[in-house]
Amino acid sequence: MAKSIRSFAELKRHIYLWVLPILIFSLFTNSILEKLFFARSLNGIINISLIIWFIVSWILLYKRGISTIIEYSNLILISIYHVTKVASVIYYRIVQSGGGELGDFIVWMPLYIMFIFFTLGQKRGLYFSFIIFLITLINGLMYIGELPPESVDSFIQFYIATSVYIIVLYYAQHLFKVFTEMEIVKKHAFLDSLTSIANRHQIDEWLEGMIRDARETGTQFAVIFFDIDHFKLVNDQLGHKTGDSVLIEFAQLVKSSLPLGDKFGRWGGEEFILISSSCGDNALKLAEYLRAIIENHAFREVKGLTASFGVADYQPGDTIDTLLNRADKGLYLSKKTGRNKVHTG
Repeated sequence: MAKSIRSFAELKRHIYLWVLPILIFSLFTNSILEKLFFARSLNGIINISLIIWFIVSWILLYKRGISTIIEYSNLILISIYHVTKVASVIYYRIVQSGGGELGDFIVWMPLYIMFIFFTLGQKRGLYFSFIIFLITLINGLMYIGELPPESVDSFIQFYIATSVYIIVLYYAQHLFKVFTEMEIVKKHAFLDSLTSIANRHQIDEWLEGMIRDARETGTQFAVIFFDIDHFKLVNDQLGHKTGDSVLIEFAQLVKSSLPLGDKFGRWGGEEFILISSSCGDNALKLAEYLRAIIENHAFREVKGLTASFGVADYQPGDTIDTLLNRADKGLYLSKKTGRNKVHTG
């Protein structure tokens, strides 16, 4: 399911496909228990109409996907059902019978209000929720003088709970929206905007953590520094747009070829960095493996692309600067000796 959800509309569709059968079953059970299938009352008509429409909605959603007409029609029908049900319970169960409670509505009210916000969004959902609240409140106040004393407490709790649910769910949605936006900002703060791999800020944090762990626990790691050979010619001869495409393809090629757990990012320009749990000869083998993959890859917009590598193992007492300087020296040596090579710093 997670793979198929690519938008908010698709998420809504999946939720509706699960929720509507539950609503159909609940209404069907309620209709049987209250003998509404053959009743000519307003509740009976609304119950049967809802069951039929929810079945039709589910079929349409399953075949074609979500639509505004289905969403709004479901909201309107559920709202009509809610308002008429509240009015019916107040009049028949409490006023005419001389006692009773509204407890069932307090239980289901949060789900109904969530459905309102889910369909209409935060601002319009708030307005619509309060309109429904006012309609049910006016209906209740019409019979306030006829309520038995033992029912007044349930009556008050229902309206207080409804108003609290509206306010809480409104701010909960607001907080969720703020939290989501913060997470998106945080995520993009650590991603390279072009290649979607880690940026220099994220790499610095990774290196700080790896060096701290190495000092405290003795874990070993290596840094592999590499860049694309003669990349300036790509930009100069084919243009920066082609250069950007090459960088994106290069980054994805390397990313898909890495061992699980290794950390990979763009240092800047055509320079990339890999922080690997492989050390010594294994780190050199990994760099050589990546070098060969890049050399043999048929890039879409350029031919004969290669990369040069510099490798440096973490040594006790290393800082970020000393470690990267050694890796950079290895990269410089690879460039100096003809490019498309791997050297240690």
